[in-house]
Amino acid sequence: MSIHKDLAYKIPKEVSHVTATLEKAGFEAYLVGGGVRDLILNKNPKDWDVTTNAKPEEIVAFFEKTICENNFGTVGVCVIRETSLTSPQPSPYKGEEVNANVSRITSEGVEYELIEVTPYRTETKYSDFRHPDEVKFSDKLEDDLKRRDFTVNALALDSKGHLTDIFDGLKDIENKVLRTVGEADERFGEDALRMLRAVRLALQLDFSIAQETANSILKNSELIKKISTERIRDEFEKIIMSRSPANGIVMLEKFGLLKNIIPELLEGIKCEQGGVHIYDVYEHLLMALQHAADKNWPLEIRLAALMHDIGKPRTRRLASPDAFTQVLGSPVQSSVKEQALPDHSQKHTGSARRPYTFYGHEVVGAQMAKKIMERLKFSKKETDLVEVLVRMHMFFSDTEQITLSAVRR
Repeated sequence: MSIHKDLAYKIPKEVSHVTATLEKAGFEAYLVGGGVRDLILNKNPKDWDVTTNAKPEEIVAFFEKTICENNFGTVGVCVIRETSLTSPQPSPYKGEEVNANVSRITSEGVEYELIEVTPYRTETKYSDFRHPDEVKFSDKLEDDLKRRDFTVNALALDSKGHLTDIFDGLKDIENKVLRTVGEADERFGEDALRMLRAVRLALQLDFSIAQETANSILKNSELIKKISTERIRDEFEKIIMSRSPANGIVMLEKFGLLKNIIPELLEGIKCEQGGVHIYDVYEHLLMALQHAADKNWPLEIRLAALMHDIGKPRTRRLASPDAFTQVLGSPVQSSVKEQALPDHSQKHTGSARRPYTFYGHEVVGAQMAKKIMERLKFSKKETDLVEVLVRMHMFFSDTEQITLSAVRR
């Protein structure tokens, strides 16, 4: 255990009040999870989790307003936010805040923030790859920490700044490495969504994924099929809304996860476009997605960028020799984004440089995009907008001239 009083000073008063109240009553109480990690990284935590050796009924007795409606002993303590951290301003990227969902309720006209307080607990087998078959309360902090997903989320901080770091999470934060607590196969077998969360956290924190953890994701990638579509969609959306979504898609493909989310994207790998294009369809879609992120465009436009040419592999036809001569002799320029990238033209030579036609790819692509959006259970509004953007993308010749108002129209 080490002392970090500088971290304790950053904890909002109302959060410290929760842990201090439990400590004054003779119980242990620690901040855990992403909140502690973000304090160490000098980020602004968006939610706070507390773990304690007090039982649910004891927790409820110490606070005026609480919510306890679950089978895991978690008690939501209602507090009114009085303070805010003085850490750097939040990123303008919607998905960049690591803890983006703050639980709030409104009661009698007053908005409360929920701080989740959970008793130390141990868990047994996860038959559904999400929920433990049985939960048992424990008196040991270590029991609670060892059930957590990643070492950087398994740090515990008390109100006086004492930091408990059993699994070297602080070292991993310093080295910017994401690693599971204990055996990676066990952690992903407990909740397969953790594989997607690893990709998302690596992007948002700008961390690498430890080799043994990466190997386990690749080994267990098929387990993602056990997870509900809604949970997959929510994590996927955060990846798309991160600062580097193209890298996220590359990681999903590398780990064997993309084929279980949007397998249609894989059809673009090595699908050469020929002519003036030096990138295959898959690479082109990744660059379009990243361009949308660099412009800080919203979710629907990023998804449309990712899928705007998704219909090309299914509509590709070899053009006539006359078209080949015409394209090579024309002054047509590659896109601004492609011009800014290194010249990789050597990798697509010979027949790959022959021109292809993709007549109707925007129609086929719009149909595919709609099915993908519906399969991932995005809202009808989001689905309709992405479908229209993919269908009409051939009408936009210069993304630098596109405004959000024009997209909405």
